Amino acid sequence: MDPAELEGRIKKVVIEALREMGITGKSSFASMSEEDELIGTKEACKILGCVPKTMASYRSRKLFRVVMRGPKKALYYKSEILAFREANTRPSRDKKCK
Repeated sequence: MDPAELEGRIKKVVIEALREMGITGKSSFASMSEEDELIGTKEACKILGCVPKTMASYRSRKLFRVVMRGPKKALYYKSEILAFREANTRPSRDKKCK
């Protein structure tokens, strides 16, 4: 089998697998950003300015989706953490209203 034929077969298999997963076309990959990545509790706490116990409280209240990796490792979607921060941040008191 020549390399071009092998490459074509591999591409076909990969495209079929992606379609089964619900990913179609190049635009799906282009639309994925670093905000869609999974982050750990430590990084989520840094973004939100809170402690791990507060994150545990947010998890139990189901304020955003959590992916559990084992019994103790929680992962969060960065885009949801950023959206949560934006929705729950007060305007700065330093800004004077005129």
